[in-house]
Amino acid sequence: MPLIVEEPNWKSVIDDAKKSVNQLILIVGPIGSGKSAMLKDACSYNFTSINLGLELSRKLMNLSEERRVLDAEEIAISIIDDKNPARLALDNTEIFFEHPIQLYPLTFLKKVSQQRLTIATWNGSSESHKLCYGKRGCPAYQEFVYSNQDTFIVVPTLSI
Repeated sequence: MPLIVEEPNWKSVIDDAKKSVNQLILIVGPIGSGKSAMLKDACSYNFTSINLGLELSRKLMNLSEERRVLDAEEIAISIIDDKNPARLALDNTEIFFEHPIQLYPLTFLKKVSQQRLTIATWNGSSESHKLCYGKRGCPAYQEFVYSNQDTFIVVPTLSI
C-alpha cells in the first residue's frame, strides 16, 4: 500500500523509498501548491533534477502526432538515461497527461523508479486508492487507481 506522508522528513522518506520495489516518491498537489518548491528542497539530498515537461517537449516538437504517441516513452527514458542519475527528480510531469502523448504516468514512473530512486511532482490530488490528475470537472481530469501491492510514497502539498 502506498505510504502517505503528511509532513516530510526527507531523509526518512528517502530511506523508506529506497527499501521498496518502486523507489518512488510523488509530491502531489494542485497548481500553485508548492510542489516544485518541495521538490527543490528534496533535491538537496543529491538528486539530479530534470524539467521533464521542457525537455520532452523540445524532443517531441518536430515529430508528427503519430510519432509523438509512439515515441514519447522511449524519448522520456532516453532523456533520463542520458543524465544517468542515481537519484532522479522529475518536475513538470504534466506533459504525460497531454494529448496526444497519452502515456500512463503512474506506470511510467513506477518503471523508472525500479532502476533508480525517483521523486516526481504530480499535478492533482490523492484519494483513497487513486491518484487524480487535474481538477474534477475539468476536461483533462483523470484518475489512476493503485492497489495495496503498489509500493510508493505520496507527499501531499497543502491545498490552495
